[in-house]
Amino acid sequence: MDLPKAVRTLRELTGDSQQAFAARLGLSIRAIANYEKDRVPTGRALYQLLRLARELGRQDLAEKFSSALSAEFADSIEPLNPEEKAWSNAAIALFRNKDMIDWKRFSQSIVNSLEDLSKKCVDKNVEAILVEARYRLSSFAEREIASLAKKRQTKTHEGYEKAYSEVLLENPDLYTRYLQERAEAARGTSFEKSMVSPKGARKTK
Repeated sequence: MDLPKAVRTLRELTGDSQQAFAARLGLSIRAIANYEKDRVPTGRALYQLLRLARELGRQDLAEKFSSALSAEFADSIEPLNPEEKAWSNAAIALFRNKDMIDWKRFSQSIVNSLEDLSKKCVDKNVEAILVEARYRLSSFAEREIASLAKKRQTKTHEGYEKAYSEVLLENPDLYTRYLQERAEAARGTSFEKSMVSPKGARKTK
């Protein structure tokens, strides 16, 4: 079952119209219509869909949304050619030798360079790397969620994706902080509007 069909199936289970379903999840009716047609839900929408599927006892749908949410958290940028691989390996070598270099200071220099580069050229790839670099420098929530998921896995022996989604459901404040940190990392880029921090959420320092 693809995600659009999963969204439609979940709505039909509630007996809601698209408008009522959107209100239930705190989303726009246009978003629901798009998700049921061909657009893949992301971020907060996936989180809300996952929660509702669990509440309605549809574990099959919950696992579908959980997998998509876990995949979104795990997105990474892979080197595409030998030159990129050489530079990425050099950065990894520096990162792993923390006694030899002040990694946080070095990382901030990279972020500053990316910010300058993004101002000089309109390139979404550069902006995407900038957002990830900023986020990795200051992120707390994602590391905490991953740590809690691994601890849960040890106790329950469930799959990592299931453990991860359970941690998200059990720690809504932590998920809110994750959204805040992503929004902050996207400031001043073309991704800023799509990573708006939740309304009423407390800003992190």
